[in-house]
Amino acid sequence: MTWEPLLIILLLVTVLVCAVTRAAGTRTAGRILLVLVVVTSAGAAILDYDRSPAIDDLPKMRPTELADEEYRSSSSCQVCHPSQYRSWHASYHRTMTQVATAETVIGDFDNVTLNFRGLGYQLYRGEQGEFMVAMEITDPQTGGTVLEHRPIVMTTGSHHMQVYWFSLGRLESRSLGMLPFVYLVPEKRWIPRHAAFLMPEERNPENVAGRWNATCIRCHTTNPKARAENSSLQPVDSQTTEFGIACEACHGPGHHHLAANANPLDRYRRHLGNGADDSITNPRKLDHHLSSQVCGSCHSVSSIKREEDFLSWHRDGPSYRPGQELADSRHLVRARKPDEPMTQKLLAAYPHTLEDSFWSDGMLRVSGREYTALQDSPCHQHGNISCLSCHEMHSHSREPDSLKSWRDDQLKPGMRSNQACLQCHEELESEKLLTAHTHHPAASSGSLCYNCHMPHTTYGLLKAIRSHQVDSPDVAVSLETGRPNACNQCHLDKSLGWSADALERWYQVPRPALSEEQEQVAASVLWLLKGDAGQRALMAWSYSWGSALEASGDNWQAPFLSVLMEDPYQAVRFIAGRSLHSLPDFARIGYDFLESEEEVGLHQLEVIDTWKKLPVRPGGEAAAAILVDPQGELMWERIKQLHSQRDDRRVNLVE
Repeated sequence: MTWEPLLIILLLVTVLVCAVTRAAGTRTAGRILLVLVVVTSAGAAILDYDRSPAIDDLPKMRPTELADEEYRSSSSCQVCHPSQYRSWHASYHRTMTQVATAETVIGDFDNVTLNFRGLGYQLYRGEQGEFMVAMEITDPQTGGTVLEHRPIVMTTGSHHMQVYWFSLGRLESRSLGMLPFVYLVPEKRWIPRHAAFLMPEERNPENVAGRWNATCIRCHTTNPKARAENSSLQPVDSQTTEFGIACEACHGPGHHHLAANANPLDRYRRHLGNGADDSITNPRKLDHHLSSQVCGSCHSVSSIKREEDFLSWHRDGPSYRPGQELADSRHLVRARKPDEPMTQKLLAAYPHTLEDSFWSDGMLRVSGREYTALQDSPCHQHGNISCLSCHEMHSHSREPDSLKSWRDDQLKPGMRSNQACLQCHEELESEKLLTAHTHHPAASSGSLCYNCHMPHTTYGLLKAIRSHQVDSPDVAVSLETGRPNACNQCHLDKSLGWSADALERWYQVPRPALSEEQEQVAASVLWLLKGDAGQRALMAWSYSWGSALEASGDNWQAPFLSVLMEDPYQAVRFIAGRSLHSLPDFARIGYDFLESEEEVGLHQLEVIDTWKKLPVRPGGEAAAAILVDPQGELMWERIKQLHSQRDDRRVNLVE
């Protein structure tokens, strides 16, 4: 809608006022003018609700927010849905992507100097308060360096970490560069980008030009359109209705809904009569498959459906709308179905696609793809469990503290208890039946259903995350895939043999053949010392998990975490350091994961010396599983021997 009708109204008002003034005098004309102003204002408001801002009014150096004929933005929802708007506004979905302003930027830009691969980066505030980066750039002609100043124009993330995007300075394109550093929110510090993700260091180029426009825009905005002119995706004129994940990302385009409810009488008649409103999609009213697919449009391992869709997707945006079958417009990658033609084409172009996201048996290994995990859960395939069984997109609380707690995982009330599973398994509401099933005290973490059936075997955001695929622990599966089972991730001091005995005794799970090492040495120790980078990261996190420390003690993990201080992957070193500092008596250790090899060695010695001075150390026959002899001394030769077998294969977990 344009402003021409409003201009006509204003012109008519002016002419009419002049005529009235001549005929009725100034006083009467003033009264009539007041009425006309009110009417004109109302007309302006009506016209403005459907007005698209002119692109010439928008910044030229970054992607733009622009309403179109379908999508109207969340501001159109606020008047009629204030409660839902309030909780959405408090969520991390809203702040997933934001324009860089003093209110949105979390990182420290107070003349901070950082270094990446020998090149300097200075973060500072400009004369107008804008956020800037001065980057040393290698001059391809001279081999020297030149200093380039670029404005930071957008941010991604606001919960665990924040990523920053700078303008590439090309007036003909809205393409962005990515700062090679991220800011960790809880730790209040900058770290190299590759250290924030489980990836080889060499996979972190300086600015990752165009990544936001080609990739991040897909799920970090609402109604994304890269608007690329060719298959190289350069130049781009990227647009989106709204930065962040807003109302229409889940409910679909709102234009028809606004039009259908423009009349207040019709709106309240429908509301009071509980009449259906098919002008908008409400995921809560969809069946469990379709409602979960709304989440899966972003939270899945997926690709374009057909090769010819590539350019049209980037030019015009995704064709999927909430309420539709996701598989009609998106290829959903299933590691357990690797022979699907589109998956084969994907593997031909990107050979590591499956191993970068899945364990070898097809269970999801990375965060942010939870719908892919849910798809393979029996409770979803044969029952009615959906994303909305546990999560809610809107909190009913009005209290700021409650909203702050809710937005962490957006869980429904009671979902940190067994209530999630009791929705279907009502019989386990009985304490007697519960403990008979779990073989753990009712109040213990071992009787929390999700600790056994959705353990922390997914990696992301520098921590372990629940799998989101309902499953049961099985030592044979751990042997086959390397994926930690729930028993040994909680009982860190117990061997695979110990877990196999318990599972066979309690649940008749067949006991697999185990080596002497697997019978005797704690499984967590084997995964930490011999595992790949993903296994080591999960164990580094587990060594400070409260439930695990309660079950296996907290006075023996530090020496093993010290081994990970020199891990080849910076993310593993970071997690190990964080876990170490959370243990009693080790918070004062000055280790930092970016230290030199010499400094790390000194801190490793400090850890061992501190551990030896603990008033209570493990000892006796049971301590052998954690490689401590009966006198309470570490079996260092055995630890070194196991560590020499570390799995150093390439690991790049794509979150």
